[in-house]
Amino acid sequence: MMTRRELIFAGTGSAVALLSGWRLPSENRAYSVPLLGDVHYDRPPIDVFHSDFRRLHDADGMFARYQKEFESFSSMWGKDGRSAALLKASSLCRLEDSAFALQLGDLVEGDCESPALHRQMLDEAFALMKSTYGKLPFVTVAGNHDVRRGADRLGEYDSYCKIASDRHSKELGVEVAGPTFAFRQGPDYWVVADFNRPNVPLLESLLGECRDARYTFFCTHGAVLTTGERSPRRWFFLGGPQYDAKGRANVSEFGRPQPEWDDSRRRIRRLLAERNAIALTGHSHRLELREWVGDGGRITEFVMNSVTRTEKGVIIPETPRVVGSRPEDFGRSRRAANAKTNDVIEALYAEYEPGMRRYYTADATGHARLRISDESVVAEFFPGAATAPATTFKLTPGRSS
Repeated sequence: MMTRRELIFAGTGSAVALLSGWRLPSENRAYSVPLLGDVHYDRPPIDVFHSDFRRLHDADGMFARYQKEFESFSSMWGKDGRSAALLKASSLCRLEDSAFALQLGDLVEGDCESPALHRQMLDEAFALMKSTYGKLPFVTVAGNHDVRRGADRLGEYDSYCKIASDRHSKELGVEVAGPTFAFRQGPDYWVVADFNRPNVPLLESLLGECRDARYTFFCTHGAVLTTGERSPRRWFFLGGPQYDAKGRANVSEFGRPQPEWDDSRRRIRRLLAERNAIALTGHSHRLELREWVGDGGRITEFVMNSVTRTEKGVIIPETPRVVGSRPEDFGRSRRAANAKTNDVIEALYAEYEPGMRRYYTADATGHARLRISDESVVAEFFPGAATAPATTFKLTPGRSS
């Protein structure tokens, strides 16, 4: 039986509309969601999608800098690559109560330097997901590679937004007008947030809705609770401008003073904490869990990775290779990654370290399945193309917490 899905959406403004579409019956309070992290869809040889990038950036050296990355990620999807098998396994592991499938950004590799090739890459990736999950609605999140093009790294943003919005409209059965929107699934509230150009007024409006929800899920590409390591602010949600001002940024859009970014980050963080939100993110190419207490509540973040090779062609292990597994490792991992002291970054992390209650990070690739019920939310991790879960992460606190 199919009944109604409530969808709350908006594009660039802050208006909120309530429409109807497909969802599980409202009385079904337990459901599952197949989950993928970054997949970086591409295919060899690299000139299939990166011929214009080669032509435009051979002389300036940019193609030489990215050639190994293109070769590595395209090989994941070529003969003997592991990504197709991983994706097939995700389909085999979906349950009868699956509500939709979710992918957490960097659906494609990008860097086409051609609107036509960029659209073709996206079309092929969406077609692959639909052939995998069939009638199950497919939802994706805007990642940095999804909109990445070339020297300015601003990418095919408008093109991606239109393609993704059209696809989401068809998948959810309603009009979705932009990369930031929200919907009700049963008793739960799902927010999809654009990592590249965060729409703070819209997010404040969306997070002000549906406070009766059992669980609030916040889906975006970059980390919500920082990365756990010393890394540029731009690689986590509302940490700072995505691109710097030295020829690699649209200064008028991204060049706001850092205090403005900090203020927006803290406002959204408080709204998430007040709802005890569960954040689902990607980007790091790691399997991670962070739980932070502060701002009057709790944020639990699960980070998923489905990329099978690194940018340098190193095969990512399937069985998790643990880097840190204790709250105090949040700081140790950061300091070990970069011994240089940066007072600005140190002050930023000082906001999060005291409230870290759980922290886990591992090199691993695979797919996951969320199982959601009144009792708990758990993420089952399937290593590589496995069809049996190897590890389960509880994303809700115990009854006594």
